[in-house]
Amino acid sequence: MQNNVKNYFTKSTISNIITVCTAVLLFLAISNFSLVKAGLGKVYGVISPFVVAFVLAFLLHTPVAWFERTVFSKFKAKRSLSILCSYIIAAVAIAALIVAAAPQVADSIVSVGNNIPVYIQSVTSFLDNLTTQYHWDPAFIETVTETVNTALKNLSTLVLALVPKVLNWSVSLGGVAIDLLMSIIASIYMLMTKERLIFQIKKILYSFCKEKRADRIIQIGNLTNVMFTKFINGKALDSLIIGILCFIGMMFIYSPYAILIAIIVGVTNMIPFFGPFIGAIPSILILLMVSPFDALIFAVFVLALQQFDGNILGPKILGDSTGLAPIWVLVSITIGGGFMGFAGMIIGVPTFAVFYTLLSENMDKRLAKKNIVADREKMTLTPIVKEDEIKNEPNL
Repeated sequence: MQNNVKNYFTKSTISNIITVCTAVLLFLAISNFSLVKAGLGKVYGVISPFVVAFVLAFLLHTPVAWFERTVFSKFKAKRSLSILCSYIIAAVAIAALIVAAAPQVADSIVSVGNNIPVYIQSVTSFLDNLTTQYHWDPAFIETVTETVNTALKNLSTLVLALVPKVLNWSVSLGGVAIDLLMSIIASIYMLMTKERLIFQIKKILYSFCKEKRADRIIQIGNLTNVMFTKFINGKALDSLIIGILCFIGMMFIYSPYAILIAIIVGVTNMIPFFGPFIGAIPSILILLMVSPFDALIFAVFVLALQQFDGNILGPKILGDSTGLAPIWVLVSITIGGGFMGFAGMIIGVPTFAVFYTLLSENMDKRLAKKNIVADREKMTLTPIVKEDEIKNEPNL
C-alpha cells in the first residue's frame, strides 16, 4: 500500500512539475512573442533549404516511382534515371511557364503605367455622362472623380516605384539560387536513399519509444503520407486540366493574355473552394484595363468553369480523399492561410484531414468503451444493450 502511494505521489509530482514548467514557458513565449518569432525565423532560415528539399522530394516522389516502376524497371540505374527524368520534366515545365508568362506580365505592368492618364480620362468622361443623363449631384460626382483619380495616380506611382526594385530583387536572387541549388541536391539524396532514411527513422523511434508508441507514430506517418499524396497529386492534375480549359476559353475571349490568365487560374485552383475566385479577381482586373466587355465575358466563363470543377471534375479526380465536410474545408483554409499564406491554404486541408481522422478514430474508441455505436450515415448514437442486461430486466 505504501509503495503504491509512493509511486502515485512520484507520478503525480512529476506530472505537476511538467505542467507548471509548460505553463511558465508558454507565458514567457507569449510575453516575448517578438523575440520568439525572431528566433524561430533564424532557425527556419538555417533549415529552410532542407524543408524545401523535403517538399521537392515529396512532390517528385510520385513521378520518380512511376518511372522506376514502368520505364526503367529493367535498368540497373533505374533510380538515378528516374530522378533525372523527373527533374528534367519539372525544370522544362517551369521554364516554359516562365518564358510564356514573363513577357505578358511585363507588358501588363508597362501597359498599366502608360495608360493611367487614359483610364483617368475615361472614368472622368463616364462620370460626367452620368451627371448629365441621370442628374446626379455634381458635388458627389466631383468627390468620386477626385477619389478615383487619386487612386489611379497612386497606382501609377506604385508601378513606377517597382521598376528600381527589380534590380534589388535580381541581386537577392543570387542567394536564393544558392539555397535552391542546395535544396535540389538534398532532395536528390533524399530520393536516392529514401529506404535508408525511413529505416533510420524507424530505428530511432523503436530505440527511444515503446513499441506500441513507435507503431502508432509510424501509423500516423503513413496516414499523413497517403492523405497528402492523394490530395496534392489529385489537386495538381485537377488544376492542370482547369488551366488548359481556361487557356482554350481565353483564346476565344482575349487571346493576347491567354497564357498569363490560364497560369493564374491554374495555380490558384490548387487552393480548395476559394481558388477559382482568388485567381479570377486579378484576371478580371487585367482584362478591365483593356476591354471591360471581355472582362465581363471572362467573369461568366470563370463562374461556369468553377461550377464544372466543383461539381464534375474535382469529385471525379479527388473523390472523397480528405473526408472533410465543406465547413471544415473552410476552417482549414482560413487557419492555414492565416499562418502560412498561399502555401498554408494548400496544405491546410490535408493537414486538417489527418487531425480529423485521428480525432475521429479516438472518439470511436471512446464510444466503443461506453458501448455506443456512431452511425455516420444516419447521424445517430445508439447504445449497445448487452444480453446479460436484457436477462436481468424485470418482467412486467
